[in-house]
Parts: sequence; C-alpha cells; structure tokens
Amino acid sequence: MGKPRFDVIFFLLAISLLGLANFFNPEKPAVSQLEKRALEKRPEFSLEALFSGEYFRRFENYYSDTFIFREKIVKASRDLRQAFSLLGPGVSLIADPGELPDPPEGEEEPPAGDPGEQEEPQDNRPEPPKVDDGNDRNVGYWLIVEGQAVQLFKFNKEHFDYYAEILNRYAEKLGGQVKIYSLIAPSNSEFVQLRKYQGITDSQNEALDYLNSRLDPGIRTINAYDALNLHTDEYIYFRTDHHWTALGAYYAYCAFMEARGERPVPLERYRRIDLEGFLGSSYSKTLDRSLEKNPDTVSVYMPFTEHEFTVYYGSEERESEVIDFQYAESKTDKYLVFLSTGGGTWSVIKTQVRNGKKILVLKDSFGNAFVPFLLPHYQEIYVVDSRFYSIGATGKNILQFIQDKAIGEVLFLHYMENVNWPQFMEGVLALMGQEKGAD
Repeated sequence: MGKPRFDVIFFLLAISLLGLANFFNPEKPAVSQLEKRALEKRPEFSLEALFSGEYFRRFENYYSDTFIFREKIVKASRDLRQAFSLLGPGVSLIADPGELPDPPEGEEEPPAGDPGEQEEPQDNRPEPPKVDDGNDRNVGYWLIVEGQAVQLFKFNKEHFDYYAEILNRYAEKLGGQVKIYSLIAPSNSEFVQLRKYQGITDSQNEALDYLNSRLDPGIRTINAYDALNLHTDEYIYFRTDHHWTALGAYYAYCAFMEARGERPVPLERYRRIDLEGFLGSSYSKTLDRSLEKNPDTVSVYMPFTEHEFTVYYGSEERESEVIDFQYAESKTDKYLVFLSTGGGTWSVIKTQVRNGKKILVLKDSFGNAFVPFLLPHYQEIYVVDSRFYSIGATGKNILQFIQDKAIGEVLFLHYMENVNWPQFMEGVLALMGQEKGAD
C-alpha cells in the first residue's frame, strides 16, 4: 500500500472547501467592478432549457462568474500572464472580443422598462459583408507599452466600402437638401511612437484616403487625422481608455469648424476642470498592472453658452447635464461626465444662439466629448446613437426625424474601429428603416 499523497489530499480539501463556501455564499455579485461588466445571472429552471443543455451552460457561466474570490483570482492570473510576457518586461499584446449588443464604451445601460430599450426588428438590418476569417465579432487588440494601452488597427477594405455605401445611401435619400459630414476619430495607435513595434498596426491615414475616394462627392469629409497629428506631443488620448481626451476632441472640432468656414472658439475661452484618477475601458479590458499604476486625468471644458439639455427615452423626457459631475468621483466611469445620454433614444441641446442652425450628430461614444464644443455655433443640436435609437419608440425613421425637426446638417462621427466593424454600421443603416437589400 502506497504512502498517502498529502499534496493531493490538500488540493482536494482546498477545492472542496472553496466549493462549499461558494455554494453557501448568499451575496453573489451582479457586476464586476474590475472588468466593468455585468456578471451572468442565475438561470431560471425549465424543462426546455434542461433538455436543450442551455440550463447547464448558463449555470456553468453563472457559477464561474460568481465564484468566491473571483476578482482576486482574475488579478492573480493577470499578474502571472504579464510576468511571462514574450514581448519583454512591461510589454504585452492582448485580444478582447467585443459584441454589438453591449452598451457603448463609457455609457450606461438604458433604464429598465424605458421605451428606448426597444430594438429594431432584425429584418430591417442589411446583411453585412462577409469577413474573411468567418468571425462575426469585432476583436480589439491592445499593445500595452510604457504604461499606455494602444489599440491596434487592421485595415479591411470591404468594411470601409460598406461604410461608404451607407453614407452614400444617406446622401441619396436626403437629396442634397441636408449637408452631410463624415468625421472619423482615429485610434491612438496612429499618434503614439511605438519604436520597434511600428509594423504591428496598419496605417489609418491610408485607410481614410481610400475611404474618401469611395464617398459621394457631396459628402464633406473632416480631416481629424491631420488635426490630431499636429498635436501628438499633447494629451490628446487617454492612456487607460480608448477614447480621445476632451483636448483631442477639441482639435477635431476645430477641423470641423474650419471645414464649415467658421472660426472655432479659442480653447482659452473655456474654464477647465481636471478630474484625476481615471482607469478607463482599456484597463477594464486588459487589467494590466502598468495601466493601473498610471491612471488618467479627465479634463473638462465648461460650456459658457446658455442651454437646456433634454434626453428622450421613447416619449419620456428627462432634463440632463452636458457636463455631468455625478460621475466625477467614479474611478472607471469618469468619461460619463461628457454628455451622459445613457440609453436615451435621442437627445437635444437647445441654446441661446439665435441663428436658426440645427445639426444632428449621429455618433458613438467618441461624440460625447466632441458635442459640447458645438454649443456656441448652433441653436439646436440633436444627438443620436444608432445603438439606442428606436423607430418603434419614436414612430419615425431617422430620415423622417431629420425632416420633422427641420435639421440642415448631419454629422456622422464614429470611432475608426466602429467604421471598420460592419455589425456596428448595420445599425447606422437600419435607422433608415429599410428592408435588407433595399435601395
């Protein structure tokens, strides 16, 4: 008879005790503050779910997500992974798959029960172009180097053709009655000196040149790339978050104003307030320790134009703040101080500027830091995120909305990675309420 293996006994005992502690733990977390996401809920039992295997699959995910000491284990795994990085100390490459149903980066879930939660029927969404690798998810890649997360870019011509097709269709449907602008916010990889990692990311400048050649000549393209490239030594992108800072958004706004033949407001006109201690989306996705030690500062430039900001959840309206300081103390949600529309169906800023000018900004979360700079130039600024606008809730597709509000300008403002993601752009086209393959 062999000697007892005390290491095996200890391992089994530890696993059993942890399993029992987890089973009897009454306080299961609903949200991971570390990963900034909702955790799997305990599935409801049904015979249909049991026999299909769905119940056990979801219960396994629930058990894994709510396991006792889970966040400590995740951090330990992160540290171990970084200790054995193949790229050298302080450098790592991380892939994170993102899916369209998730809320926008830096924005809230829509309130439960709000009409704004309604989604358009899938039949209204056009078929996206096929992806060569068969993967229908947008995968983000980050290079973590020198305490900064750099989101890498892979140029796909098919995806940029799709973006051009969508904007060209808008130009055709609006019939030249509305001025259309396209402003694409590059990812930060184009403006960070990567030294020996230069060849790891594609040129966004070349991608934008290609896109401009595919757009209808009536669509005015805003060259945010060149505007930002003049200020690469300034704090134009966060280190721990994929968004541009308000300063980066300001330089893009300057390019927009100059394209319109109007002078931008000097930055010195604004009162700046700094909010320190921000760990953003890139940190939440990578959990990199070097980012954790290198938090960002969110600087806000306070609007001086008198205004009222109203967010609509279906037919329900709520007064809100263009700069919302309720998020100022949050470590991970500080970007929400900018135009926190959450899951609103649409929103409008009405200013004291009496020039009759109205603009619609069709945006993702990059538009949040940009829109406040428009206040001195427009009487009404309408804001729509394609992930939350609902034809069913408003009774209008976006073309009817533009006509009904007598809007004279439409600005498409989207992040480079969303332009490069056909599933996101599906939602932009679906705002028109067209059937698949419709002209």
